[in-house]
Amino acid sequence: MAKDNLSVTSRLKSLVLSFSHKEASFTRQGFPSVNSPSRPHLETILHAFIDGYNLTLAEPDEKELVRRLSASISPEFVGFAYEGVGLHFAMLDLMIPGSSRLEAFTHAAGAHHDYITMVGAGFAIARMPLGVRRMESYQRRLDELTAFCLADGYGFHDGFFKWWVYGADPVAIAAAISRFDEDRRPEMWAGIGVALSYASEGPGNPNPSAKLLELSGPYRYDLLSGIPFAAHMRWKGDNPAPWTQRACAELLNMSVKETSDLILGALQTFIDTWRGSDEDKRNNGYLAVRENTKQRLIEKLSARPQSSAAAR
Repeated sequence: MAKDNLSVTSRLKSLVLSFSHKEASFTRQGFPSVNSPSRPHLETILHAFIDGYNLTLAEPDEKELVRRLSASISPEFVGFAYEGVGLHFAMLDLMIPGSSRLEAFTHAAGAHHDYITMVGAGFAIARMPLGVRRMESYQRRLDELTAFCLADGYGFHDGFFKWWVYGADPVAIAAAISRFDEDRRPEMWAGIGVALSYASEGPGNPNPSAKLLELSGPYRYDLLSGIPFAAHMRWKGDNPAPWTQRACAELLNMSVKETSDLILGALQTFIDTWRGSDEDKRNNGYLAVRENTKQRLIEKLSARPQSSAAAR
């Protein structure tokens, strides 16, 4: 990316704190799937993440940051750049007392990509010293309607990243999840559902959807419950991708908009029915919304003809 007209401070920050594109290499990371046909696609996603993070370091004006992200990264990949933005702003907030860059960005220039930015912020929880201990206090400083995404991002960083490590290979992914404790598997399969529909395995490669659904076994609706989260991020961000449309159509027999609306409905139900404390509301929001979404899917898919992959 061009760095013309940047201040000396921005240049120094970029030199010291920026990520190298070499970090996106499966070989450099030691991933076991260096020969996967999905590798180029997944590395492109990592490049977009790095570009988003690095551009946030270099561009202090948030409106200009958004413009440059849109101009330099194709729509289907720009969401991953916003994850990088979220990582950077959350790191600043956790390092600098009183900083509120993440909250300000997701309510202004980055509002259309608030969910995916918050997911990226969860990566900071995983990377910062004492990040997990500080997550609840940090969430209290954020919008309750998106703060739950931090936990989702943290979980993705520590577990769902298997999608990349194993090159979107369904058998390897299922085997990896099986090695975790049983109580963690539902959320991991939900995370795979998000990755499957938001990131995909790459154009021209065999579609792993049906195989993943088969291997998910008793967690099939957990897998399917991740798709609406991906659809909502795509719909709100107005950055469509053919693989998200395909996942919604083939696995849920729904459009991206219909799938996105499941999340909005589940979120509204949670807000309308919650009677606990504000702290518990933040802590339990994600699980409650996902469980409600899961139940909505069970009802919808059970009532439809057995014609989609989800019904088989």
